[in-house]
This record gives sequence, C-alpha cells and structure tokens, in this order.
Amino acid sequence: MSASAVSSESRTNPVIQWLLEGDPAIRWQVLRDLLGTAESGVERERRKVARIGWGARLLAKQNAAGSWARGRSSDGGLYSPKWISTTYTMLLLRDFGLQPTARAARSACSSMEAFGPTVA
Repeated sequence: MSASAVSSESRTNPVIQWLLEGDPAIRWQVLRDLLGTAESGVERERRKVARIGWGARLLAKQNAAGSWARGRSSDGGLYSPKWISTTYTMLLLRDFGLQPTARAARSACSSMEAFGPTVA
C-alpha cells in the first residue's frame, strides 16, 4: 500500500485524529510513523517541540547555566535528583523530538561538558 493510501485511510481514524490533536511531541511522530508524511512536514512539526507544549514547558525550567534541578545536588543537578536532573530532562526532550541544533539543547550539552569527559 502506498504512503498516500495509508495517509488518506488513517486520517479518518478517530485514534489518529485524537493523536494529531495532542502535543507536537506526539504529532510529529504520528505524521512520520503512521501517516507517512513527507520529511519536510514532519520536521516542521518537530521544530514546534521547543516552542509549544511539553517540550517548551521543560525548557522554561532550564536555568541560565543550561541545566535543570537548580543544582540541588553535589553534581549540580547533572544526575540527581532523579527524574528532574539535567540528564533525565535531556533524555525526555530527546524522546519528545527536540532537535540537537536547538539552542537550549546545545546549552544543556555545554553544561554537561563542564563535569568532565564522558566515559566511553
């Protein structure tokens, strides 16, 4: 079945409609994985992750140094407290589809580099 056939049939599916009404973090993946939308359309939606919805709300909590958790731990919030640290927040933003070139992502990576080289 062609991508256009999948797309036209799927767009009438109420579950697909419900997913498309959700957050950009969900929409871009629905467009890519379920509807076979062209890459340009998928990327246009994915860029919204940094500006709208869950991704934007997480990014709004990032401090000026580029990290999260307000340094509430000896590692400056890099790995702890669990779930709200810089590492966990960046993993979630990656899953949401935040593009690696986004300014906030680059800032967070710089703050992580401050803790030294990673172990390979």
